[in-house]
Amino acid sequence: MKDWKFCPRCAAETRLSGDGEDTHVECPACGFTKYDNPLPTTVGLILDGDRILLLRRAHEPRKGGWDTVGGFLSGAESAERNLIREGLEEIGCELVNLRFAGSYSSVYGDTGLTTIGFAFTCQLPPGAEIVLSEENSGYAWFRLDDRPPLAFADCEAAVSDLATLTSRTGSA
Repeated sequence: MKDWKFCPRCAAETRLSGDGEDTHVECPACGFTKYDNPLPTTVGLILDGDRILLLRRAHEPRKGGWDTVGGFLSGAESAERNLIREGLEEIGCELVNLRFAGSYSSVYGDTGLTTIGFAFTCQLPPGAEIVLSEENSGYAWFRLDDRPPLAFADCEAAVSDLATLTSRTGSA
């Protein structure tokens, strides 16, 4: 929010108002108000039994870190449609059997952009062949209870919750 120095409507200088979670930018000249609303994203928890597919990031933020399939929603997209599109773009596979698993807040790397990740468990169709896009440099299947740390807090929380649930119930 500190970067909003000038109003996008009238170019007047803005001011920070409120505090804590209510902090927002106001323009005293025209009344424009901008809250720090999170950007919606998806988190694809692609499962094969007790294993999860993770991707190695090829670009910043968090280059080299492990991540899930997913991404930022466009304006006219549902979370489910976004995740299916991201699966096709990132690994060349249409994801199937999507089931909502929860929502998780995060920050996108060092950008300061807050996000809200909508997590879904899902699977690859039978016989699917993974073909990585340039966004990722590798992939691997990991057991839910024996995986590396993930690049983003929303993905880490979603996978941790899933691993905890799976250990209690014995199934993903």
